[in-house]
Amino acid sequence: MTKFNTKAWAAALVALGALYMVASLALGRSARAEMPIDLSPRPSDAAIDVWKTATLLVNEPRTAVVDVRPADAFARYHLPGAVSRPGASAPEVVKLLASAPAAVVYAGKDEVAGQLVAEARRAEPSAKVYYLADGARAWYLALELPVPLFAEAAPPQGYAEALRTVQEWFARAGTVPREKALDSLQTLVRLNFQPTLLKAGPRAAASGGGQKKISGGCG
Repeated sequence: MTKFNTKAWAAALVALGALYMVASLALGRSARAEMPIDLSPRPSDAAIDVWKTATLLVNEPRTAVVDVRPADAFARYHLPGAVSRPGASAPEVVKLLASAPAAVVYAGKDEVAGQLVAEARRAEPSAKVYYLADGARAWYLALELPVPLFAEAAPPQGYAEALRTVQEWFARAGTVPREKALDSLQTLVRLNFQPTLLKAGPRAAASGGGQKKISGGCG
């Protein structure tokens, strides 16, 4: 009859417990790291940031993007796929929803875009109408500004590839898989790299300025 070795059995249990703990912690961290960030606009949202806007446009490419700025501002710069409707009214925006699942408007000032969205929702309560917070400037600074020229630090690993993937999606929709574009947006949000922040020089620091943002010049 084999003698039961309590010490060996106890050592084995301790080893198994330690292994389980390490595996649990590793898997837990991995699961948390991979947990998708909710970038879907909610019905209650009026203003949506550039990441929610981009996600909406990737998920629903037929979304109407309406630029209500003057025509010259549109000519200088506009979002991919945007249509120029200077001073558009709420009924005009709602009319676009007859052939689009949602609409995103942007203006030179958020107050103008917000008022337009509010009026459109009053006219059509079920309408999925939003406005891009900070307008074309937000899109330009987040997705099109030349990063190496203005960044005060090197972009984190994975940033350049993710940004390039999103840019390719909007430049040539269909050549990049939708899931890859969505994953890249998640990566950009997680990294939270802000290449638009510059360190203030001695003169600015003396006057109390800490950092300043680059102006996008997008109207």
